[in-house]
Amino acid sequence: MFKINWPALHQKKAGILITFLLYPLTLMYRCAIQLRLFAYKKGLLKAKSLPAFVVSVGNITTGGTGKTPFVAMLSEWAARHGFRTAILSRGYKRKSKQKPLIVSNGKGQIPSAYDAGDEPILLAKKLPFTPVLVSKDRYAIGAMALRLFNSELLLLDDGYQHLSLKRDLNVLLIDAKRQFGNGSLLPMGPLREPFKRINRADLIVISRCSEQDRGDDLVEFIRQTAPAKPILYSRHLPDTILFPQTGEVHPPHILEGKKVMAFAGIAYPDDFLEMITGLGAQVVEFTGYPDHHAYNDSDLKELGAWSRRSEVDFLLTTEKDWVRIEEAVGGDLNIAVLTIKIGLLDDGHVLFDHIERGIRGLRGLSNEG
Repeated sequence: MFKINWPALHQKKAGILITFLLYPLTLMYRCAIQLRLFAYKKGLLKAKSLPAFVVSVGNITTGGTGKTPFVAMLSEWAARHGFRTAILSRGYKRKSKQKPLIVSNGKGQIPSAYDAGDEPILLAKKLPFTPVLVSKDRYAIGAMALRLFNSELLLLDDGYQHLSLKRDLNVLLIDAKRQFGNGSLLPMGPLREPFKRINRADLIVISRCSEQDRGDDLVEFIRQTAPAKPILYSRHLPDTILFPQTGEVHPPHILEGKKVMAFAGIAYPDDFLEMITGLGAQVVEFTGYPDHHAYNDSDLKELGAWSRRSEVDFLLTTEKDWVRIEEAVGGDLNIAVLTIKIGLLDDGHVLFDHIERGIRGLRGLSNEG
């Protein structure tokens, strides 16, 4: 006898209803994006230039491709080579009304994540030698960085859609694992603009690769739309285990055999869970929160209760989560933070050589002047 799968049928109906409700919003979003891009292409809206080498790091999907750690990698490389760098961020979900905001001058006090946004704070703490500035107007804070810090390299964190500032190198990150999702624009899907706009990039980085999987099917798809674009490959690598309350720093293998309660409020919490279990951690309990989650009193009480449970060695979270809770948690919270870094699998010199040539070219022009 034929049986109807009622839960599956209800799920299908719910999906059709959601699509029906979101489609008009997606259509309006598409029109707005196309009009904006057309306005810049025809010169109705104009991008402004700054006398520095400007590198934008961004994506065309919502969150999770590794833009912020990629920017951190570039800044660390620049510092090793003696290039004066500043990071420009929009400060997503920041609450401060101050426009613009200097999050870090490369040596001074850093405001809270509440005022500046979690990603700028993370960068400022990770890169104490690099000024970090926040504003929706990236040209304004870029000009400020040149004036106050004599910056010669400006790094735009999440800058692919920010067209009002001209860039010398447009780097696009695409997640090897999730790629373009369902292929739909917001809010029906994860795309911030049509995938064909990958051709605006100067360099494409396939992120979250592994030695076994470099997203070959994705590369083939990219080649159909942007056949001449250079493609690099990157990995998210565990870097250290930091105990911020005591200042202890350990290599990642310290997690081997440790019983932990873990939590993460990032774009894809399951990636964090996969990484720590891969390092040998025994995860007793795991909670995933939405990206940029604002931890409230109830959340913090729950974390405190977790830390007092005798069956775990410590709590474990991400850098991005720690900057959102560090001012609110007590000193007795037994918590560790996994820091990560970006590793380029090969041909990284293509990226670094291009930036170095650009900066040295600007220096040469300045000397001639």
